[in-house]
This record gives sequence, structure tokens and C-alpha cells, in this order.
Amino acid sequence: MMESSPTPDTTLAEPDVRRIVRLLGEVIAATGDINDKRRLLMDGLCEIIHATAWVWSMSQFHPDKPPSSIGLIHNGFDEHRLASYMEAINHPAMEAVSRPSSLELQRKGVHLTRTRRQMDPERLLDQSAAAPLWIKSNIGPLIMSLRPMESGGVNAIRIYRTLDEPHFTDREAKIAHILLSEIPWLHFTAFPDQASRNITNLYPRHRTVLNLLGDGWSRKKIAEHLNISVNTVHGYVKAIFKHFDVHSQSELLARFTQGDGGDK
Repeated sequence: MMESSPTPDTTLAEPDVRRIVRLLGEVIAATGDINDKRRLLMDGLCEIIHATAWVWSMSQFHPDKPPSSIGLIHNGFDEHRLASYMEAINHPAMEAVSRPSSLELQRKGVHLTRTRRQMDPERLLDQSAAAPLWIKSNIGPLIMSLRPMESGGVNAIRIYRTLDEPHFTDREAKIAHILLSEIPWLHFTAFPDQASRNITNLYPRHRTVLNLLGDGWSRKKIAEHLNISVNTVHGYVKAIFKHFDVHSQSELLARFTQGDGGDK
């Protein structure tokens, strides 16, 4: 079921429809694994709607819990922006910002796609303690597309522009929604296990380190970009390994690339 936003006019022109059909055809025909197809789809979508970065993840998106994500794939970030982005999205202040969208998703239970202005009409993010991190990440306008998973949680797909760029239009959000809602086989179906579903039990800094570990970063590199000591990172990693009952970074990475996390 497609849930559309109330908008003045989101009629798509013929060139828009042709681009959508062409991109869907390219994704279906492409070789490679499921993440290769996700990347092809998202890079193509960003080209159509003039976005500069994107992230696709499994996320907990609940009104009574802080937002949290694992299994991220992304494009459009350099290392400094990515580290700042991970801190921004895991900041405790994001719970209040995301609450209205969480409630809407909980109430409707369908795939929702919303722009930043629709999600945050009162501009709570700009007034929050997380705002400096978003500025440091050079992220302004966004589109969030949320698709519920069978066993709880959501596929959270975020599309971004930089601070100096205009807000996404309703037409651009509709293009994103059509593309992302018409490829159900590309979405994650479930968290890999109970520990993954319980990622909100980790502290925000732990979740930030988890996301960077999942991106293949070394402990030294994480320490440098987060401006903390390597020993501090070691402590965070120890807690993360305990949470997921793993003993190495490679075992942790395998947790999010095997099983029923969307690889089938």
C-alpha cells in the first residue's frame, strides 16, 4: 500500500515517469548482490532528484525509543562527514525530533515517505542539541522513507542535500516514494537476531562506534575521527561485542550480511 502526503500538486511529468521506469529496469537487470542493486537504485534516484548523499539501514523507529540503525550502506559522504553524521543521527535529542514520524508510522503501518518539512514542521531539529552535529555533517534538506519490517523495526532510507541547497519538493518526494515502494524485494525483511533488534539498549556513542565498525573502520581511525582515545574505543568495542555475542569485527560484520537481514 502506498501512503502519499497531502500536497498541492505532485503530478509527475512524462520525463519523470520515463526516468523512473528506466531506473527500475536497470536495477532489475543489473548483476551483483542485493547491496549492489540498492546502491544502483539510490545513486540513480539521487541523480533524478538532485540529492547529494543517501543512507539505507535497518532501524528501530519507535516513539518511545531513541532512533537507532545498523547495517548501513551509503554514498555521498567523505570520512569526516560520515563520522559527524553517525554522531548526529545517534544523538539522544533525535528522539523528540523523530517522535511525530514514529507515531505516524505506528498508526498507519505502511511505507511512508516524508520530507524534512513534513517530518519536522516546528523545526525542532534546528533547536535541538543535535543541531551542531548536523551542521558539522553539512546536511540540510532530507527525505525519509520508512518501510515496516515483518518482525518489527523498519527499513530507513534517508536522502540528503547539503546545507546550502533548497528543500526537496513534494514532486521529488513522490518520485522517491514511487521508486522505493515498488521494489519490495530490495528491502530488509527482518533484523538478523534479537541482539540487533535491541540496539536501542546500547548507549548513543556505542551505536556510533558500531556503525563505523560496520563500515569497516579500524579502531584507530574511529578514535581519530571521534576525537577520543584508542583505549576508549577499545572499551566501546568490548561492550558492542558483548551485546552481539561476537568475538571479532569480522564476526560482527557477518551478523549484518548473513541470515534473514535482506540478503536473500
